Amino acid sequence: MQKYFISDDDFKNNMITSDDVFHISNVMRFKINDLILIGNNKKVFVAKIKEITKKYVAYEIIEEKIGNTELPVFISIFQGYPKGDKLDDIIKHSTELGVYEIIPTIMKRSVFKLDDKKKDSKLLRFNKIAKEAAEQSERLIVPQVLDILNLKEIDFSRYDKKILCYEEQARNNELTAFKTIIKSLKKDDKVAVLIGPEGGIDPKELEYLLDKGFVACSLGKRILRTETASNYVLSAISYEMELLNE
Repeated sequence: MQKYFISDDDFKNNMITSDDVFHISNVMRFKINDLILIGNNKKVFVAKIKEITKKYVAYEIIEEKIGNTELPVFISIFQGYPKGDKLDDIIKHSTELGVYEIIPTIMKRSVFKLDDKKKDSKLLRFNKIAKEAAEQSERLIVPQVLDILNLKEIDFSRYDKKILCYEEQARNNELTAFKTIIKSLKKDDKVAVLIGPEGGIDPKELEYLLDKGFVACSLGKRILRTETASNYVLSAISYEMELLNE
């Protein structure tokens, strides 16, 4: 079933009034009595469509769908801002894999130059991508893409674990730090994962991040692209915490 996250007001009124109306009627071509999933406040409900108009879709709740699709740890990805539209895919795939927050981060080797006039529209697009990916993967929540920040504007003090994805550790054949960290994770830990842009992490940034408590980790023996690293980290944590002991 297709899932839609809706606002509290729409949930109270048993209606969908967002852009999802177009998706329901023109993309999915749902009909009266078709079933969909409604997400609101970390709960999911099976709903039956009762009416479809150009402005709204009315539904009735059939039952609550029980289950938890969220990772047991809170993961924030601090992604060094990459070139082109790579960030779109990073947001989409990280959402599918369980991230809670994504913070686009301007670093010394980021080619991207922030235009304040375009920032709001970028963030709207990024959060729309996250919402659609969360619906597709049947998440209980929609991850937030927070403000685009420069590295030294970020407060990392709230995190229990801090993982710095650093390719030089792979070149140095360091293969244990990442494994040690993910094996030490406990339910509800807050985890910061920082990934550099295409050019990597500047030595002064490395020094700064190590001073902030980050642990420099390789992600295996191979050098990954910036758009691949978050997939690796989230998949490994999911395996360790959700699948390994099942």
